Amino acid sequence: MPISGVVVSCRPGREAEVAEQARLVPGVEVHGTLPNGQLVAVIEAASVHTEVDLASQLEQLDGVISVQVAYHNFEDVVQQGGADGTDEA
Repeated sequence: MPISGVVVSCRPGREAEVAEQARLVPGVEVHGTLPNGQLVAVIEAASVHTEVDLASQLEQLDGVISVQVAYHNFEDVVQQGGADGTDEA
């Protein structure tokens, strides 16, 4: 599961509106606003393809200038078994 921290650059004075819109996008959590008007958000998705789609959705929101990835991590859960995720020890 890919998880990314992103910085959303907004048009001046549009931060609150963009944050409200971004909170409606499933898989996106807005965590705050920086003093320069940028939003700090996290995108969590089932696949990289879905994560890219979510970032594109954010970029299309009215008032958004750009979305930059600040941090990216893959968090996969190995259910049981060997190191490769198989059931063999």
